[in-house]
Amino acid sequence: MCDFGAHTYSAKESWRNITGSTQSIRTAAESGRIVKGLLEPGRFENLAALDPIAEEVACMANTPGGGALIVGIEDKAGRIIGTELDLDWLRQGIYSRIDVAPDIVEKRVQGQRVLVIYVAPAAEPVEDTGNRLRWRVGDSCKPVDRSEWWEYQRAQAGFDPMAQVNTATLADVRPGAMALARKWDPAFAELTDQELLHGIGALDTQGFLSLAGKLLFSSAGSAVIELSIFDVHGGQVLNRVVPEPDKSCLEQLEHIEQALNVVNKNNTVVEGFAHKPVPEIPRSAVREAMLNAMIHRDWNRSEAIDVRWVELDSTLIVRSPGGFPPAITANNVLSNRSARYPALAELYRAVGLVDKQGVGVDRMYQSMIALGHRPPTIEEIAGPFVETTLVGGRPVLPVLELMSRIVPEARQEDYRIAIVLYLLFQRSFVSADEVARGLQSGSESAHNALEAARQTTVLGDPLVVPHGGVWLLGESCRNILRKADPTPFAPARYLSTDQDELHKTAVLWLWEVGDLATSDLMALAGISRGTAKACIDAMAEAGTVGPIGNGRSRRYRLVD
Repeated sequence: MCDFGAHTYSAKESWRNITGSTQSIRTAAESGRIVKGLLEPGRFENLAALDPIAEEVACMANTPGGGALIVGIEDKAGRIIGTELDLDWLRQGIYSRIDVAPDIVEKRVQGQRVLVIYVAPAAEPVEDTGNRLRWRVGDSCKPVDRSEWWEYQRAQAGFDPMAQVNTATLADVRPGAMALARKWDPAFAELTDQELLHGIGALDTQGFLSLAGKLLFSSAGSAVIELSIFDVHGGQVLNRVVPEPDKSCLEQLEHIEQALNVVNKNNTVVEGFAHKPVPEIPRSAVREAMLNAMIHRDWNRSEAIDVRWVELDSTLIVRSPGGFPPAITANNVLSNRSARYPALAELYRAVGLVDKQGVGVDRMYQSMIALGHRPPTIEEIAGPFVETTLVGGRPVLPVLELMSRIVPEARQEDYRIAIVLYLLFQRSFVSADEVARGLQSGSESAHNALEAARQTTVLGDPLVVPHGGVWLLGESCRNILRKADPTPFAPARYLSTDQDELHKTAVLWLWEVGDLATSDLMALAGISRGTAKACIDAMAEAGTVGPIGNGRSRRYRLVD
């Protein structure tokens, strides 16, 4: 029974009205608020409350089906005391303690603010702050051993919530979403809605949509992706684009993409007599960044994907709720493949938005480097969120020319070639180890990439050439890049007679490879023997290097 007059809210039916959940529901007061029988004012941050809340979340995460925890209502008496805890601070605090980042939603009960923490079932055992493994049995948390926990998981093997049948039917499908699917794949044009949805696996034989199908084709009920346009980083918001909440995810994605096409302005590149429009950021990279966010975000959290465009710097930032999927980190996001929801990823492939091989990140790298921009930054930040940053601008014309002259032509789209080139835009030589780091892969993949680059030509010359156990840009590539304006961000700045640049090139070799000969510096910077000798003599006079040997066999070594 709910006694509103006494400010109690203990009936579970009423809790379900708050949470909208049919799973396990618990309430929790905020520890540290009641002192000597008096209720102290709430604070944005309360460390005393974190551990008890995190323990409840861990217990629920281990429980089949997960659950919901309401903070701000006493568990035993059901009294409403409210809470002032900052939502983001609370989520990050839980995440730092038990590696679970639940969705947290603010609600109002009798005018008091409470927080509903929605906890999804974990894919791995979650220990609480006391390193205990517990799950909910009835109204309390009980210990469970790992063998019992994994036995339950094995019984649920292959479970993907996005693949489960939903109550939505063909009648819930939005015509706008179907029109988009037909636009992206002309093969769908002659199919009825039922045939199309059944063919791509979104509709079962009983006429019910999967959860993934409902997400893509029926009303989302809220904005799942939003765009803010800033003048500068952290500056004034020039415009906000928020899709209508009744639109499907496909329609909302299309709406934001069209808005970005307006602000992502074209630069005109002259090629002979032709004028070619090239956007500030490749449109394929923009789409891949948003698709990755839509597919791999944590759909147990209710926040919208936050897309930001910074006009002055031509920068796109896409922030999606949830950390990296299992087995993915910032150091292997380019080389590893993992989907949080395989059924959802497969449905995006079925409608033709992503490739079967899942090469979206590869494509972002290749398309950005091909215009002379730096590769994407993809990292996990506090929240947790995954944040993808693309920094564009005017294309670097010599890089465009270089990429267009690559033979075989198929290598122009090879992300491995693009990464090898990007490394050689920044430094005068690369080793196999450096290429492995750039590819986020092992030594075998690096050697294969270098061999592919060696077999690739530009104006008849090899793309890369070996020298002293490392690899340098081929001569034709160097000649093209010498056309770039001499700015601090120009590619291959080391191709210079500038003494500071030569000094950096020499020290990099000495540090990473070993002893330096005059011929090495000549090859690295593409300079004459006299210029190379003058640079090394100046370094010797300054005490940076010392000679070893005599005559033409003389080499130089860093002085300790």
